[in-house]
Amino acid sequence: MYSQLVMYFCAMQRIAYFSLRIVIVLFRWLPFRALYILSDGIAFLLCHVIRYRKNVIADNLQRAFPEKTEAEIRDITRESYRSLSDVLVETLKSFSMSVGALTHRCRPVNPELLNRYLDRNQPVILAGTHLGNWEYSGLTMPPAFHGITIGAFKPLRNKKMEHFLNLARAKTGMEMVRMDDVYRVMRLRSSEAAVFLLLADQSPSSRKSAHWVSFFGQQTAFLPGVDVLSRKFVCPVVYYRIERLCRGFYEIVFEEICSDPNAMPEKGITRAYAQLLERNIRQRPEQWLWSHRRWKMKAE
Repeated sequence: MYSQLVMYFCAMQRIAYFSLRIVIVLFRWLPFRALYILSDGIAFLLCHVIRYRKNVIADNLQRAFPEKTEAEIRDITRESYRSLSDVLVETLKSFSMSVGALTHRCRPVNPELLNRYLDRNQPVILAGTHLGNWEYSGLTMPPAFHGITIGAFKPLRNKKMEHFLNLARAKTGMEMVRMDDVYRVMRLRSSEAAVFLLLADQSPSSRKSAHWVSFFGQQTAFLPGVDVLSRKFVCPVVYYRIERLCRGFYEIVFEEICSDPNAMPEKGITRAYAQLLERNIRQRPEQWLWSHRRWKMKAE
């Protein structure tokens, strides 16, 4: 019985992997105009038929914006599904796009903010978010930096899929490392011109290590990695936001959180990151990933 379950699981993984490859081949030939028609259809299905995490999205939005009316919450919800669907189709399309085509659609505005450190062989921690198209940003930033870009990923059960996705993410120069391997890699490369890209806006899995800071007027658990690692390896910390200019086109803007992390107060880096993130979400709320259970961990 056990061997049959293993065979079934492996078969499902292979089907998922080859299905993804087929979709990517099809997307190679579809123009963006057709992709966005498809995206609108996917958004409608997710919102009104499948109702993908709709209760989670509603709860998050009500916590973040208690002052908004039900109609305003519905509008943000609808547009957030559209944004999520756009990220999906744009990412699938990106696997078959050239580096030039990608950087035309997603442009880093001020990479010199990081390059001034990299030119001195000083590593930088780049704190990102799930705003806009975060997959585009990971593909288009590495060519703009004067050093290697290292991104952390959460391992997938489907190893074929994981390998393929990481190869696609690495095509513009990014090295991919497992999340639980980031500390070791930073220790080995602490004197190199390296950018360590960490997405830090989701809820941590451990209450014990979480940093609790104010976020949308409530004490919220944040991942401690950016704060802890920057102090350990004395790395400047830079925040970046992805601004959607129009459908399919983005700009990446960098803002320095600190040049000397040990001069910051305790949890000061996490606090500054949360403030920047909240500011950007308030500006474009529909572009954040609201389907994540952001406040699942309650303050004691």
